[in-house]
Amino acid sequence: MSRRHERMKRALRIIALATGIGVAVSVAAEPFDTAALTSVLERAGERVEHYFTRAQSIVCLEIVRLLPLSATWGSEGPGRTVESELRLSWAPEPDGAVVTVAQTLRQVLRVNGRKPRENDWSNCTEPEQQTSEPQPLALLLLERRGDYEFKLAGRGRIDNRDAILLDYKLLTRVTVDSQMIEGRDDCVSFNVEGGKRGRLWIDADSYDVLRMDEFLVGMVEIPLPKRATRGSAPTRWTLERMDTSIRFKPVAFSDPDETLMLPATVSSLRVTRGSGTPRLRTMTDYTKYQRFLTGARIIGN
Repeated sequence: MSRRHERMKRALRIIALATGIGVAVSVAAEPFDTAALTSVLERAGERVEHYFTRAQSIVCLEIVRLLPLSATWGSEGPGRTVESELRLSWAPEPDGAVVTVAQTLRQVLRVNGRKPRENDWSNCTEPEQQTSEPQPLALLLLERRGDYEFKLAGRGRIDNRDAILLDYKLLTRVTVDSQMIEGRDDCVSFNVEGGKRGRLWIDADSYDVLRMDEFLVGMVEIPLPKRATRGSAPTRWTLERMDTSIRFKPVAFSDPDETLMLPATVSSLRVTRGSGTPRLRTMTDYTKYQRFLTGARIIGN
C-alpha cells in the first residue's frame, strides 16, 4: 500500500476519534424511491409515537462526562463527571396531542465521585442547569415531518442489526437563544434551532431507531447577553461545530410486559470560537431504567 493511502487512512481514523461517534458499518447505495421513503417514515413514526405514548414517566441513572479538548484534540485541563438520578415526564395535552418535550427532574448524586457541594449547583456546565429536554426523535412524528427534508441513504449494519439509513435536513431558519446562567456573571448558555442535518439508522425489521447522528450545516454566530460583553469582552461567539450521536437500546419492562427503545449513550463534540471552553467533548450514559405508569407505582426493567 502506498504512503499516500496510509496517510489517508490515518487521517480518517483521527477524524473518527475526534468526533467520538465513529463505528464500523457497511453502506450500500440504493436508488431514490418515493414510495419506499414514505413507508419508512410512516412505520418509524409509528414506533416513535408508541414510545411517547407508553413511556409516560421514566427514571434512570445518568452519568455525564465533560472533557475540555486542546487544539490537537487531546484532553486539556480537568474533566468533570456528574452522576444524577434523572426523571423524564410527559404531561398529557388536553386535546390528546403527543407531548415531545419532557420535563426533567434531576437529583445530582455525585460530582467527580463525591457528594455534590453547594457551589456545584451554580457550575458553568450542564446537566445541572437543564429543566426540560426536547426529544430528538420527534422529527419522525407526522406533525413534525414538514419541517424536514428526508432522503433514503441506503442500507447498513449496526449492533448486529440490518439498518435502513435515512438522511434528514432541518428546513427552518437558524435561530439562537443565549442567556446568562443564574447566579453566574461569567457563564453563558445557548440553544441553536435550525441549520442542522443528520442521519437515522432504523432497524430494518422493527423500524425502531438504533442510532441518530446530527451535525451543523454551517457555522452559527452566537450573540452574547449584554452582561457578558462588558469592557473589551467580545459581543459574540462562533459555533463552528456541534456533532451529536445517540445510540438506543431495547429496555424491557414488566406489568405490562413490553420493550421500549431508549437512549443508551450520547456523544457530542462542540467547537465554539471565542468561548472560555472552545472545544468540549461530552459523553453521557443512561442505565438502570425504571418506569412510572400511574401515580407512584414503579415498573422496573
